[in-house]
Amino acid sequence: MHRHNIRHAGVAGSSAGTIAKCLVAVSLALCAAACTDSSSSGAAETAPGAPPAAAASSAPAEHPVPAGEPPADVVRDLIFEEYAELEKAGPMPVTVSASGQPLKLRAKLFDARKEDCRPQPQQPPGHFECTLTIKLSLTGDGSDPAREEPSEQGARLGVKWDAAAGRWIRG
Repeated sequence: MHRHNIRHAGVAGSSAGTIAKCLVAVSLALCAAACTDSSSSGAAETAPGAPPAAAASSAPAEHPVPAGEPPADVVRDLIFEEYAELEKAGPMPVTVSASGQPLKLRAKLFDARKEDCRPQPQQPPGHFECTLTIKLSLTGDGSDPAREEPSEQGARLGVKWDAAAGRWIRG
C-alpha cells in the first residue's frame, strides 16, 4: 500500500509494523470465524453407505428465519443475558498499561434500548449486528456497581436466528 493510500484510509502516521500487526490480527479472526462456520455449515453427516434420505428423515425440524430484524424486546433480553453472565463470572482483573495499576472491573446494566439491527452481509440470512443505547454503571475497585450513578452509552450486539431452537440468540 502506498503512503498516500494509508493517509486516505484514516491511519496516517501509523508505522508499517502496526499495520502489519493489525492485518495479522484480522487474518487470525477471519480464520477463526471460518473454522467455526465450517462446523455448522448445515451439511448432514451420514454414515458411509447410508442413503441421503435416511439422513434427512433423522434431521431435526428447522424453523425458518423470520422476516425482518429481531424484535426490540428480544434484543434487550439478550444484552441483559450477556451482562448477567459477566456479573456471574465476577470482577474482571485488568491492568492499566500506562501505570501498571491493577483494577477489578464490574458492570451493572440498568436499561437497554434497541436503535437498529443491520443484516451481516458476509453471513447467512438471520445474522444481525444490533446497535443499542444502554444505561450502565462501572466500577474499577470491585465494589457493587449498582451503587454508582449509571450513564448512557452505545453498544453493539451480534444476534442470529437459531433455526433448530426457533429463537434469536447472541452470536
